[in-house]
Amino acid sequence: MARPRYQINPQDWYDCLDWLDHQLAQPTWLAERDHPVHSIGLSTLKDCLNQWRDVDRPTLDLCQSVQDILVSSLTMEDWGRLRKSLSARKRRRRETRLAEKPINITLTPSAHQMLVEYRDLSATGTLSEAVETAIQQALVELREGRERDLERELLEFLRHFKASVLIQVVQTYLELTTTRRSLANSCKIAHQLFLKRPDRNSLRLVRDRFVEDLVWNETHLKVPYASLNLFPDDLTLNNPPAVE
Repeated sequence: MARPRYQINPQDWYDCLDWLDHQLAQPTWLAERDHPVHSIGLSTLKDCLNQWRDVDRPTLDLCQSVQDILVSSLTMEDWGRLRKSLSARKRRRRETRLAEKPINITLTPSAHQMLVEYRDLSATGTLSEAVETAIQQALVELREGRERDLERELLEFLRHFKASVLIQVVQTYLELTTTRRSLANSCKIAHQLFLKRPDRNSLRLVRDRFVEDLVWNETHLKVPYASLNLFPDDLTLNNPPAVE
């Protein structure tokens, strides 16, 4: 088995556990019967996660022990997704630190009055805290809704593609990821699997992973799929290819 490009370390300990928790909550591994995670078992991995979370200060030895367990339980695709998830978290934290410098804004009198009233009624300390409290959850819901809508739209769009056309588009995208290395490439393994065993299931996996990559790029990198020029000019979400 190829050696993963990421090494678990104490600094990323809890972020790694969060990623594993999230993966275990998804149906992907359960549906993939040949996935190496089944060698340890999903329930066993969950038990291990609970024990690892009880560790306050993970040592290098513990990190290496967990690495050894996961090397035989995760695919290279999984390692790539983990690494990109950690990179995104670090970037968001860095952006948060840079965003802590106060910024002056101009409010209309009515907006200021409503904000003051909200601060008083919600018992928040400052107007800035009132703004954060008022819109934070709304933003989370809007972002999640945008991800779901984009995923649904892309899946419906790609559903009209013949297998040969879809695979060619994915190959073009994967070639692009070799030069733009920040782009997600979780569809790479699925693409290789399809080339070895071309059937409906492997094609569906390619499509799902490809959509996952495009949504991740737009959500975390702010790179719209349209800017990658993967599809012919006459094909858009509103103008998919005709079903033959």
